[in-house]
Amino acid sequence: MSYLNYEFFDEFKALDNLCRDIYGESADNKLGVTLYLEDMDKKAYRGTINVSGWVSDYNRLKSARNIRNELAHSRNSMTVDICSQEDIDFVRSFRAKILNQTDPLAMLRKQSAQPRFSTTPQPKRQPQPIYTTPVKKPVGCFGIVAAFLIVIACIIAFLL
Repeated sequence: MSYLNYEFFDEFKALDNLCRDIYGESADNKLGVTLYLEDMDKKAYRGTINVSGWVSDYNRLKSARNIRNELAHSRNSMTVDICSQEDIDFVRSFRAKILNQTDPLAMLRKQSAQPRFSTTPQPKRQPQPIYTTPVKKPVGCFGIVAAFLIVIACIIAFLL
């Protein structure tokens, strides 16, 4: 009987419980690690571009989940080593990354929260004058009567 399988299983359970605490209980009773992987899937494009080690962590976490499933669902899986000390160390270190907020999703959130512009102070610009078009005042009755009288006077002058 191998102690590595049991140790791996216990470490994975601790990681899974931590992920469940983060994501809450799922309606279809998914593992917390599965929810974490689904979240990574949703953000894969931005993550692979912006977070160093995104793909590596994703693949290793998926592999660890597969090992856990094999241990949990296969007959006699605990009698033969199907995991290594390296697998156990990865699960431990990934749990520590989540606790220290240095896991891939936390790093992506931190990077998204940073301002995209340069942090060097820019010289203050002088306020630009605001140009407006002059507002036309409405023509009152006096203006209309005056225009009418001018037109009439022109017509009379032309006829004479």
